[in-house]
Amino acid sequence: MWYAIQTMTGDEEEIIDTIRKVVSPEVCEDCFLLKREAVWRIQGGCKIHTERLFPGYVFVSTECPEEFYRQLKMVPQFTRILGKEEREFYPVSAEEETFLKELLNGDEEYTVRLSPVEVDVQGNIVACGKPLERYLDCVVKKRIRLRYVVIRVWLFGRERDILLGIWLEEEPFSFK
Repeated sequence: MWYAIQTMTGDEEEIIDTIRKVVSPEVCEDCFLLKREAVWRIQGGCKIHTERLFPGYVFVSTECPEEFYRQLKMVPQFTRILGKEEREFYPVSAEEETFLKELLNGDEEYTVRLSPVEVDVQGNIVACGKPLERYLDCVVKKRIRLRYVVIRVWLFGRERDILLGIWLEEEPFSFK
């Protein structure tokens, strides 16, 4: 099961490295940061970069949350596994984990890649590829020129807006 760990924004990679050193691999199957590709428009061109999808959160896959929590106490940086009390931890629900895995689309680097889109002359999205295609009806904001859309979904106990990068299918991949 996946669990979310809250930490200081900007310290996520350092926390992941520390957890991988301190927590036994039998307890922590994987520790990762969810990222997304985004497009910067610079001097008439486009540059792809990655950003944190959920700043301040690191995810772990474990079947032993109590033992993981015990070993997590050895991590000197601020970390807090999400839960109600010290001994009760909330896993990422099966539906939420499925949603996140669909966004990742099998990506081994835990990165939500750009979705190819086709737009009509009014700027409406008429077709798109993964990962956006499953959530096109959840789009609440689109900025085609800036190459992103925002989807609104129920995640981690509340409605959240998630920014996803897009690229136009008709434009060649001439990213600078």
